[in-house]
Amino acid sequence: MNWNRWCCCVALLLAPLPVLARGLHVDLIDYPRPEANWDRAYGLEAALQREFDRLCADTWCEGDYSNYQALEFRCAVLAHRGTVQRCTWVIAASEVAIDADTGKVQVDNGRWACPLELQPGVPVEAFHAALEAPEGLAAPLPGLDHGLFDALPDCLRKAGRVG
Repeated sequence: MNWNRWCCCVALLLAPLPVLARGLHVDLIDYPRPEANWDRAYGLEAALQREFDRLCADTWCEGDYSNYQALEFRCAVLAHRGTVQRCTWVIAASEVAIDADTGKVQVDNGRWACPLELQPGVPVEAFHAALEAPEGLAAPLPGLDHGLFDALPDCLRKAGRVG
């Protein structure tokens, strides 16, 4: 084997190493390269937080806590295919009271990690386009019969992790 062929073979064998080094899945923020989707992902998260605040107060945020906050919404992307696989909402809530006898501030809080399973093969661009469309936050996601907010009430009815 001559030198040129040997170098080409080595290059072909080493080419997939960067993908393997970072794993099969990446955060939506880091698809197709680190921080490439930063603005869109955080714009989506901000829009979801606003919609969460609007819906939460009027509907399903009731119970042990009075202060619910949508903290993060993150999605896993199968990097080599560019498809969103699953997402998770992280929701926190708190209730604060003052003990009248001691003056101590008493804090009770909970948190939930609410999964959103998607149909396999939803391209990143189709996922963003669906959510950025008018009323996209409330509309069914590609390949599903429900939207982002449909699974939250059941998730929030479960006992949140206290801590």
